[in-house]
This record gives sequence, structure tokens and C-alpha cells, in this order.
Amino acid sequence: MKRSVKLWILLLGFLLSACVAPGGGYYGGRDSGWELLGQREADLRMDHDRIEVGRREGTFRELRIVVRGAPVEIYNMVVTFGDGRTFSPNIRHRFDENTSSREIDLPGDRRVIRSVDFAYRSLSRREGRATVMLYAR
Repeated sequence: MKRSVKLWILLLGFLLSACVAPGGGYYGGRDSGWELLGQREADLRMDHDRIEVGRREGTFRELRIVVRGAPVEIYNMVVTFGDGRTFSPNIRHRFDENTSSREIDLPGDRRVIRSVDFAYRSLSRREGRATVMLYAR
């Protein structure tokens, strides 16, 4: 009896530790397939930033935006591919703190991303600056 109780406690401890283990959560976890391409801090005024990606990161099928720290409004996003073509997904949206976009499918098959341009602004002086992170898989 004591042996089976110890075994159950050990099993429960293992399962709980797997749930809270570090590793980036859904995005950036080793098994999730999402790779952080870059991040920028949004200013309180209208801002424009570029995340340079390049060929060395590989090819991707979809993107996701994650916002941390404070709410932000993203007005526009332009993805420039390795061949110079561009793609502008319709993502004009207000992101609350600690939220993410839907998965944004890229046109065609797997694509090399050269850069991603954002037009956005942080919405709250009290909550500080928003960090906009770009993930791809």
C-alpha cells in the first residue's frame, strides 16, 4: 500500500513539473515548432519598426504576433520575402497585454522571409511600453 501511494505521488509530481517547466510556453517551445524571429518595443506615439529576418532562419508557412507588457494597436504589417515580393495581411487590431494574433498563413508554400515591417503604437502610458514579438513556423 505504501509503495503504491509513493508511486502515485511521484507520478503526480512528474506530471505537475511537466506542466510548469520552462521552455517558452506555446511559442518558442522546442516541440511547438514556433521560432522567435525578433521583437521590438512599441513607442507611445505612432511608430514604424522593421524586424530583419534573412535566409539563415529558414523557410516558413505561418506567422504569429505576440504582445507583452502593455496594450498596442497594430495598424499595418508588411512581410517582404526573399525574392522581394511583399504580403500585407489584414491585421489592423488592438492587442491587449499578453495576447497574440491568429495564425497568419503566408501565400504559397514555405517562404524565406527577408523582413517584416510594422506600423503600431503603444496605447497606455501607465502600463509602460509594449513588446511586439514575431514568431514563425
